[in-house]
Amino acid sequence: MFGLGEFYSLLCAVLWAFAVIYYKKAGDHFSAYEMNLFKTIFVMFLMVPTVLITDGFSVPDLSYYQFGIIFMSGFVGIMLADLLYLRALQLIGASLTGITGSLYSPFVVGMSLLFLGEVLQFWQYIGMLLVLTGVMLVAYRKKSFSNSHPPLIGFLFAILAVFFTALGIVIIKPVTNELPFFWVILIRSIGGYVTMVLVGLILRKPLKVRHILTAKAGKWLIIGTFIGQYLSMMVWVAGYKYTSASIASILNETASIFILILSWLMLGEKITRKKIIGIIITIFGVILVLKVNNY
Repeated sequence: MFGLGEFYSLLCAVLWAFAVIYYKKAGDHFSAYEMNLFKTIFVMFLMVPTVLITDGFSVPDLSYYQFGIIFMSGFVGIMLADLLYLRALQLIGASLTGITGSLYSPFVVGMSLLFLGEVLQFWQYIGMLLVLTGVMLVAYRKKSFSNSHPPLIGFLFAILAVFFTALGIVIIKPVTNELPFFWVILIRSIGGYVTMVLVGLILRKPLKVRHILTAKAGKWLIIGTFIGQYLSMMVWVAGYKYTSASIASILNETASIFILILSWLMLGEKITRKKIIGIIITIFGVILVLKVNNY
């Protein structure tokens, strides 16, 4: 039955796919660093009123450990992961970067085994192997290790981005059950912003992003951030609320399909038979990992 939860989960995938396209458009005009810095500031700006509306003015009672974990998650999942993802979009495009997102679930399941003591089943290993096979099929070209396009470094950035995103979620998982969700998002955004500024100071990067608001291409980054980091997060939570976690997760993973279609329609990127086969294999692998995980 296709209910409210399924609708929200599928909508989350569609919104994220559009966000990736807009990030790619913005990436043709701004550096990955300044995009990530602006995105982080904009999300904090949006989250403050959201927290006040949903949780009121009372600040949750945080231990130093909880604050440190959330802050670290911001460093790993925003400063590192988002920065690498945005750079990958610039190097290899939306469709090829999008397919690496299918590695998210296997990474989460694998790290849950290492850090949270969760147990993997045989078919989950098969599912993860299928995901890796699908990604490698899309990424492989005869001259992948030369100067051909897409560059191998782009795929490396994309894979590392997904890995750090998963790591940021896994380390924060024990804390999310103890604190209000939107407060966690706000503190995590602060962690991402502070570490972005520190890295910028070390690398002597310009910390002013006001020009993005006035630049013609700035609208793509603003739209992408609003629908990708804010709206999609809302419907992501709603999806998990109104349907089972396994169904929500599988529907979320369809984002790679929507990214492939939208990159063709809006960016003019080619849809090849190899891309389609690779996505089918990865989606099947994700379904296998998630379905087995819920039995």
